[in-house]
Amino acid sequence: MRPNSYQSLLHGFGSLALRSIVFACTMIAVGLANTSLGFGDYIVVVLDDSGSMREIMRSVRITKIDAAKRALEQVIQQVDGETQLGILLLNGSPATNHWLVPLGPVSKIDAAEKVNQLGPGGGTPLGFAMRTGTEQLLAARSKHIYGTYRLVVVTDGEASDRLLLEDYLPDILSRGIIVDAIGVDMQANHSLATHVHSYRRADDSDALENALISIMAEGGTNQDQSTSDADFELLNAFNDVDVKEIIGALSSPNNKEILGARRMNAGGDGTISVPPANIQPPQPNSPFHAPGYSSPTGSSGSGSILGNMLATVCTCLLPLIVAFFVVMALLGKSTKK
Repeated sequence: MRPNSYQSLLHGFGSLALRSIVFACTMIAVGLANTSLGFGDYIVVVLDDSGSMREIMRSVRITKIDAAKRALEQVIQQVDGETQLGILLLNGSPATNHWLVPLGPVSKIDAAEKVNQLGPGGGTPLGFAMRTGTEQLLAARSKHIYGTYRLVVVTDGEASDRLLLEDYLPDILSRGIIVDAIGVDMQANHSLATHVHSYRRADDSDALENALISIMAEGGTNQDQSTSDADFELLNAFNDVDVKEIIGALSSPNNKEILGARRMNAGGDGTISVPPANIQPPQPNSPFHAPGYSSPTGSSGSGSILGNMLATVCTCLLPLIVAFFVVMALLGKSTKK
């Protein structure tokens, strides 16, 4: 074989090896993005089904619960394949941990039937329910790093467990969960209005339906992700340290159990505040620890993903990498000759 032909063959093999390495790395990245990382919208609707929801709305001759049911049925029909939806009741069955529709891919027919059959009755334990819904969102986020995680509270009254709500809400908001509230035919804004990410008044059935639909449309998956000058101006306000902290927070979100602000901020003497005595602590099988949830321990999800990726690269690509360098060495020798 002539020298030029030999060199051409080596160059061709080296190029093929390099392309194989790039292709394999690309496939690994795509595989991780479609499985471990995960993209999509995860939405839990906390629905007030307390006794006051049987009252007639002031502007239309329909009960509050019927208006909520109509709105939810419309929302369910518009849920796309990228969205996982859960509906949590304030007074739901203990057998299902108060879930009317568990968080997950939606069976539209089954979900609509369940919504149509529900009736009002009971109190307004918003604190308990918001913690339950948030922990299911955190459980989903521990398995799928990227996505939009949203808690939507639909209620017509103040929390009957106000102290518990005040204790848990700061911890919930600190986790990066988006919290929206809709006040159903209320005389004044709900106390949540000034604390959550968005608040909407719904004084009739159409307003309630529009409020729910607009919140669902705000999911991250189907939004226009184009940037604007305002976005870059906002980024310029951050220094290098801020950016590093933001990236760190996004890559390793806190998905551990909701403890409440008082237990997070223990006193200087080392004591830890607990909920008031009249509030029962969560049992192992309560909604606070719903099936499928486990508090993550050890390394963060992003760290384990990086470790798996490196292990895959070392195991699968090592022969190609060795072959590439051998070819480069042979090319070097042939060039000298």
